[in-house]
Amino acid sequence: MKPLLAILMCVFVSAGCGAKQRMASAPMAQMASSSMAPAVAPPPLDRSVFARDPNGQLSEAMLQKILASPIELDLPSRVGVLPILTATNWRGPSPDYERVPAGVSPLVSTLRKDAAFSLVTEMMPIPSGALGMEALREAPARYRLRYIILYREVIAKTQHQNAYTWGYATVFGAFFLPGKQQEVYGYIEATMFDVKTGLLMFTTRRAIMATKNSNEWRTEEKLQQLASNAVSKFAPDLGTDFLVDVRRFANAAIAENDKQRAGRELVQVPEAGGPMVAN
Repeated sequence: MKPLLAILMCVFVSAGCGAKQRMASAPMAQMASSSMAPAVAPPPLDRSVFARDPNGQLSEAMLQKILASPIELDLPSRVGVLPILTATNWRGPSPDYERVPAGVSPLVSTLRKDAAFSLVTEMMPIPSGALGMEALREAPARYRLRYIILYREVIAKTQHQNAYTWGYATVFGAFFLPGKQQEVYGYIEATMFDVKTGLLMFTTRRAIMATKNSNEWRTEEKLQQLASNAVSKFAPDLGTDFLVDVRRFANAAIAENDKQRAGRELVQVPEAGGPMVAN
């Protein structure tokens, strides 16, 4: 009987140890499987989350959703160049639709040479501040455009007398001496706007300046012509800079999306002197 009792006790002890081992290993297996599961990245924005109120009513949740979503850039796509004009009446938006900014046409010609856009079309100008950013999306929707480029010119015009003015003392010299120095200066800019999400993607800006000596005849017309010539001259350069920034934005989006999928540390700083984005 004693050998039989000893055998039975060993069987019960081994069964109890096995049960305890199984109960202890189950939570560990779950922990290991959960730690190995890849993090699911949020999908990119498929619609705008902004309010139609021009003053903006973006909630904290929506703001965090925008910042956490991956960056989407779908090229080649149809784009439009939309001129933004300063309103001519302070009582309400009333732009001068008879005048299209001089830089639009040369800018469009430059963009059409690049494979990033399947179509580049000019659009009707709108007054600055006349529409909220959400209402702004309706104009490109009528053109069925995926992106639009908001084009703006900010130009100051001045004129003053120069050294040739001393020749006016002869009276005859006032008829032909270039005693008026005319100057125009400011900047032209292009901003890429995502029609689907309502997001501003990036802005490219180029400073411009031009001077000219003129006589006293039709000075206002000559000043306007000087500004138009300066903008037309530098608009292709703005287009070239804009196309470079499209590639920079794409490289930055790829780097950020990869980092988001792989998980990132809280602090990351590039090495001193190193490139900020891939070329």
